[in-house]
Amino acid sequence: MRTTAVNGAKFLNAIVVASVVLALRMPAFAEDRMVLGPRQFERDSAGGAVLCIWGIHLSVQTATRACGLTRRPVDNAIDKAIAAIDEFILANSSLHPTRAMLEDFKRRAAESDLSFARQHGLQKFCESAGSFRNVSPEEIEASVKSLLAVPREPVMNPCL
Repeated sequence: MRTTAVNGAKFLNAIVVASVVLALRMPAFAEDRMVLGPRQFERDSAGGAVLCIWGIHLSVQTATRACGLTRRPVDNAIDKAIAAIDEFILANSSLHPTRAMLEDFKRRAAESDLSFARQHGLQKFCESAGSFRNVSPEEIEASVKSLLAVPREPVMNPCL
């Protein structure tokens, strides 16, 4: 029981660190060129803000590559989570994005992350990814399974 509580605390801590990094890198609403749908900034009350979690996973994936971090099993779980969320977005977004639109969005998000990291310190960016990667692959898989259990519009809020 204690191990579960400790792992839960680590996971929550990693989410908080990742959300701070994500919040700092998010452009202002008027500057946001990365729009996935007209309802993207609405609030989710059915199971979690899919775009928020997706954005965190994308940032961690980008940092893992950019920082030359050694891949671990959690990185495979993050890759799978991103792929599952991609499918959820394609199936549920009112914008009806194509796969090409989604891949372009992800490319621009990675460029935005890297630009932010260069401006504000690559070391902090790398450290934040390292913190998030301390969770188990099983925790990532379980949280994404729960997140995607209910079909709905993928939205950004509330972002943790």
